[in-house]
Formats: sequence, structure tokens, C-alpha cells
Amino acid sequence: MRTVCLGDSFTQGYGVKRDENWVHLLNAPCSTFINKGISGDTTGGMLARFCHDAVNENPNYLFLAGGVNDLIAGVSETVPQANYFAMVHQAYHHSLIPVICTTPPFDPEAARAGWSEFTDFDLVKSRYKALRSWLLKLAAAYGLFYVDFYGEFEKTLSQNPDKDFYIDGIHLTPEGHEIIASIVLDALRGF
Repeated sequence: MRTVCLGDSFTQGYGVKRDENWVHLLNAPCSTFINKGISGDTTGGMLARFCHDAVNENPNYLFLAGGVNDLIAGVSETVPQANYFAMVHQAYHHSLIPVICTTPPFDPEAARAGWSEFTDFDLVKSRYKALRSWLLKLAAAYGLFYVDFYGEFEKTLSQNPDKDFYIDGIHLTPEGHEIIASIVLDALRGF
């Protein structure tokens, strides 16, 4: 099985070593996961590099995970919605199986100093919840595979209230990436 993971810093693994990233952790003798995450990228950027980073890799599956940077930049959730919609249809056009992915929740209060000066993280969190809801509806309406990292990681957070899985309130620690990899493995059993 060959899978491309197209996304932003969540996919790229901002702040952790390459071999600690969830995409890298999923590589095994019978499967190849290709990391096409770019820190700071938006869903518009993902769409712009779709052919180069997804189609040209000729994967079986295409994980799509993004949208937070769009919202940090101040756009409404309708922009990443339109871009996800286009990427899903581009995937089908190129005979790729799209997998809709939400991103893990983040803590606006723990976000890196200075970030709150150019965006309202409470508003971003609210808009991301709306985007997540829409993504899950899109997956249901089209019968798409999906991985709800947001919902699954919330469970982990509630079961481990004293543990910190974030580097800066947004990006995950190596242990957080291990949890994400296990979430993917559980989801793959249903594909």
C-alpha cells in the first residue's frame, strides 16, 4: 500500500525529528507513507501542489489534513471547505482514494508567544470546529474514508489530563505523534 499524506505542519512534523513524525512511524515493510507536509501551508497551497505532490507519487490512498493555517490567516472556514472539496474531486479524477483527516485540537492559551498578536486563536478554534463538522459531513455524504484526529486525540487528552502532548499548544511532541500513528493504524483496519 502506498499513501501520500498531504498537509501542513501537523503532517510535516514541525518541532520533532523526521523519524519521530507520525507519517514516518507508519512506514513498514508492506506499506509506504510519503510525507508531503509543509509547515505553514494552507489548503490553497495543498491544492496548488496537488499534482506534483500527490498525483505524481501514484499512491493508492491520499490523506488530506489541513485548514488551521487558512483560519490563522483570517479566512472563514468556507475557503478550506472549497479547497478540500476540490482536492477530493481531483483525487477521484486521478484514481486516488481520498482520506479526509481532521487535525488534533489545539490549546489557544498555550500557543507560542507572539502568535496571538496577529490572530485570535479562540476564533480560529471556533472556526476549526465548524470546519471539522463540515469535513465529517462531507465524508459521510460521499462515503469517504476519514480519520478524525480531532475527536480521537480529544479522548487521549481527557484520559491523560496531566500529560502535555504539545510543544507549543499547537504542534505535537514525539509522544503525540506516536498517538497519531496509532490512531491511523486503528482507522486503516476499517478501510
